[in-house]
Formats: sequence, structure tokens, C-alpha cells
Amino acid sequence: MRIAGIIAEYNPFHEGHHYLIQKVREELGANTPIVIIMSGDFVQRGEPAIIDRRSRTCAALSCGADLVFELPFTFACASADRFAHGAVASLLATAQVTDLYFGAEHDSLSDLMSIASINFEQDTVFQEILDQELREGLPYAAAWESAAVASLLAKSDSKSTLTAEEFSAIIREPNNLLAISYLREILSSSATLTPHVVRRIGAYNNDTLSEDSLPSATAVRQQILVQYRQLTHSEWISKMGELAGFISSPMLAELLQSWNAGVPPLGEETLLQVAFPLIRAMSADDLAQYAYMGSGLASHLKNTISKLHYQPELSLAEVFHNEISTRCFSYTRILRALSSLVIGQKEHELQDLADPKYLRLLGFSEKGRTLLKEMRQSIAMPIFSRASDVRHYGKDLTLTRMDELDRISHDFWTFQAKGTWEEDFHHEVIQFKRNKIYR
Repeated sequence: MRIAGIIAEYNPFHEGHHYLIQKVREELGANTPIVIIMSGDFVQRGEPAIIDRRSRTCAALSCGADLVFELPFTFACASADRFAHGAVASLLATAQVTDLYFGAEHDSLSDLMSIASINFEQDTVFQEILDQELREGLPYAAAWESAAVASLLAKSDSKSTLTAEEFSAIIREPNNLLAISYLREILSSSATLTPHVVRRIGAYNNDTLSEDSLPSATAVRQQILVQYRQLTHSEWISKMGELAGFISSPMLAELLQSWNAGVPPLGEETLLQVAFPLIRAMSADDLAQYAYMGSGLASHLKNTISKLHYQPELSLAEVFHNEISTRCFSYTRILRALSSLVIGQKEHELQDLADPKYLRLLGFSEKGRTLLKEMRQSIAMPIFSRASDVRHYGKDLTLTRMDELDRISHDFWTFQAKGTWEEDFHHEVIQFKRNKIYR
């Protein structure tokens, strides 16, 4: 039996995500089980998710997913390579998933695979150009692209048949880069996991909503957060009904239910409000110990924060973004460093926590329940259904630290949104049966 895996954030779950699930069933069969590895309460861009992971799990199950597992914080809030490693390793650990589906702007699997098969990091030309470009102040992503193109042109035996222009066009797109990272993980693990690329259609990377195309999650979040700042609560709830054409009905229902209960949407602004006092209170040397920080970024943050002043016409995120911008550090790296700061993840833990140590079950369908029983008999790592399950693994310090970061990130989200903490100990796994959600 074929079993499909999808790696996702669902921040929030929109029609493009629904399209990918439908594509799996169209290609592999209507009864194909689908396993989701989903980011928890923080996402790859380095900020809190706009709505909690349980609500996103409910939307995914309602739209066709069968099993939803949480990707640990240390991989979810990370660079593309680390994110891909944690997610693909989690799928492989199930010992059941046979196919990996992902969306990308470029739909030639052979092109993406040819790029994934090149080991740039061990190439001297690549390293020389990368170091030179970084010294000259080029952002890391642009420096990497320049070095990779130079390396590609210098190789007469390159496995890629792409021109430099085609190569550059592919790697400039964020979802192509994630796809290449997934393929690298599959190649490096020698796993029998069959990849499938689905071309992303519509205005996925646009920052505005368009009626004639599928939206990007960024555009949906911006609509929600901008209107949240500008309108009264009742006006905002009414305005959000306009999202009905862009995100799935189950996700919209979850969002409205949460907002009506007084839970605000979270994001970059929330992170900054907590991080600012910590940056002011700590020395640059202490800040530099946190993941993704380093001495250069720590000093830059200290200097920038000391110059910021309240501007009533702008949001905190806008003020910060205007002042922090630099060619040396990408904004996503800055946000990941701030997330690591507020959660407490140190730089050395990126090496200490190298591989996922468990699967945290968030929800399942009736089909997923059957698959879960089979999985438990063959899986090489524990599956946690309750927060208390980790207590049986107290001697495994790597596992317990990974779990601790997850729980801290969850507490951060629930405290900021609801004023609660340790909710995990009171929740059951979400079930979807007879077309109804049970939580």
C-alpha cells in the first residue's frame, strides 16, 4: 500500500494546501493514507504561528489528512536544511510512508534532483566565492547563489544540465529551495521514499490577496494581522469573512471560533514584544550564546534596539524591520535567533539535538487510527500521545531537552494568546471520525 507524506506549516491552512492533498489522492488513489509532519507553535520563518497547532490539526484532518505529527521546535524554527532534515527523518521513522509530496515553483523533478545531488559545501570554488561575497557584505542567500553558480560553471563533470540562468531562477524561489533540501535528505539517507513535486499555482508568493488565484500564506496572514491592528474587534471579525474564498472552510471556522473566544492572532509582533526586554537586559556576549545569533548579530541587535523609539503610526514590527535591515543578516535568521532567545535554545544545541527523537501525535482520522496501530509495531522511536509520556524517557537527556523546548514554545504561545500554560497535560489527541472533529 502506498502511503503519502506531506511536510507543512498550515499557517494557516489555505486552499493551496487543500489542493496538494487532493493531488495526492488523484495520483495515488482515493484511499491513500496521508501522513502530515507539521510545525508546532513556531514556524520556519522564525515567529509564532498565527493560530495554535491544534486548530491547524483540526483543519488538516477535516480536509483529508489521516495522521498529523508535530515537528519539534528545534527543526520547525530553523533553516531550510535543518527543517528538511527533521521533517524527512520523522517521515522515515514511521517505517510506513512510501511517497513524499511537496509543492514548488519549478515542477521538473529531474532539475531539482540534479541540483540536490551536487555537494557544493565540499567544493573549494564554492567556499572561496562564498567567503569572498560574505566579506563584501552580500546577504547569505545571495552569496550562496553566486558561489553555487560559479561552482557549477567551473565543473565540467557537473550532474546538472541547467544553464547558470536557469539554475539561478530555480534557487531564488523559497519553495524550490525547500524542495531541494527534501531531495538532499532523501539522497543522503538512501531511503526508499519516492518524491513527487506538484507545481504551485496562483499567486503563492504575492503579498496581496487576488480573487482569481490561490493565495500565499503570507498574504493571508498579512490581511489578518493588518486588519487586526486597524479595526475594532467586531469590525475585524466581520472583515475576516472575506477570507472565505482563500482558506478552507474548516480553517476559517477554527480561526473565527478562536477569535470570538478572545484569542488574538500571533506573529512577529508578539515575538518582538517579548524579545526586546531580553536583548536590553543581556550583554552581547550572553546573547551570542543563543542559536543563530553569533557575536555579530548580537552586537547589531543591541545597537539597533538602543536606538528604537516608539512611533504611534507604525507597528513595532515595522519600526524594527526598518532599523534592523542589513546586508549581513537575513531577516528570517534574525527572527529565528529571537525565537531561540525567548525559548532558550543555545547554539550548541543545534549540534546536540541533531536528529528527531520522537513523534508527537496531534490527531488522526479513522483511517489514520488503523495506520497508527501498524506504525507502533515497527517504528524505531517513541510516539507520544500525551505530554506525560516523556516521563518514561527521563534518562535520555537529548530527548528530554528536545521535548522541553517544545513545551516551552507551546507555553509561550498559549501564555501570549490565552494567559495559560502547560495545556498539553489536559488535552487528548484530536480525532476525526464520521466527518466530525472530536477534541
